[in-house]
Amino acid sequence: MKRVVVGSIVIGLLLAVGILAVAAPPPQESHQRGCSLKTLNGTYLFEYSGFQMEDGQQVPVVFAGQDRFNGDGTATSINSFSLNGAITRNVTSTGTYTIEADCTGSSIFIDDVTGETSHFDHFVGRDGDALTFIQTDLGVVAGGSERRVGK
Repeated sequence: MKRVVVGSIVIGLLLAVGILAVAAPPPQESHQRGCSLKTLNGTYLFEYSGFQMEDGQQVPVVFAGQDRFNGDGTATSINSFSLNGAITRNVTSTGTYTIEADCTGSSIFIDDVTGETSHFDHFVGRDGDALTFIQTDLGVVAGGSERRVGK
């Protein structure tokens, strides 16, 4: 009789463990996927501010606009900015960007009218919903952030 009871308990425990194993959610990966060009894909609103050095003087600058990252290393942008209080509106530019597996990257944007080139380093959230950046051109001390608002 003891064997039947012990055997029934063992079988019951094995069944319970099996049911729990099937019903339990999958374990979280300890390693999330890395980033790629596809991580940045959609329309992003941005703002950034800082200073531009002109003749040894700090000139304040602030930008607001939207970038369209295409998920393939290409981008377009439109922005308005204030440089020492002088306002310029609806400036368009075309860009290229890189994103490494560790979610760092860089971009180059070229003003569609003047041909002026701007360089940036990026730090991207793994889901691609947000990024921070700093402009890396000599004589510019400025940075900002972007958030995705549409695909």
